[in-house]
Amino acid sequence: MKRYLNTLLMACTLCFSSLSLASIIALPADGNVSDSVVGDSGWTNEDTFGDALDFVTFDVSTDSLFSVNSSALINLGLSVYQGTVVNDFGIPFANGSDFSDLFSNLSYVAGNNPFVPGIGGTLTDILLTAGSYTLAVGGNEGFFDIFTDYAYNLSVTLDEVPVSAPGTIFILMLGLIGIFTTRKRV
Repeated sequence: MKRYLNTLLMACTLCFSSLSLASIIALPADGNVSDSVVGDSGWTNEDTFGDALDFVTFDVSTDSLFSVNSSALINLGLSVYQGTVVNDFGIPFANGSDFSDLFSNLSYVAGNNPFVPGIGGTLTDILLTAGSYTLAVGGNEGFFDIFTDYAYNLSVTLDEVPVSAPGTIFILMLGLIGIFTTRKRV
């Protein structure tokens, strides 16, 4: 039964994929993204149809503090997920919880409050571990404008979390002590 349901879901996804135009954007090296979304409430309404949402993908190589600021004529809703969106075929998006795009599962990390429209557009100092991430961007106004194209600019920063030298030396010393004690036993 599950096999038939998955086959039906994939067939529907392919049939309706032409309706979905959500953009998947790779984060540039300078951390600045300029694009647009259609409608003022795509993120609030969890709408992946008609370019109401954009997905910005990026990789983190070491533990880092993630911050993003946006500027637009509307308030933008922002959500960060661990994992990478692979396709945008009208996926069932969730602005405040985990979701799947048929090929990968994305785990919710942090985001704006979806129950307070009109507020948002900024996330600061979110601790991300090494891995791949996706940032969802869309309108957070709560009105019903679904036709207007709204340009936005995002400024994303990733600051590495420093590891203290005394802690590193302590861990190194514990490792060396462990090696010497196991060597004496053998």
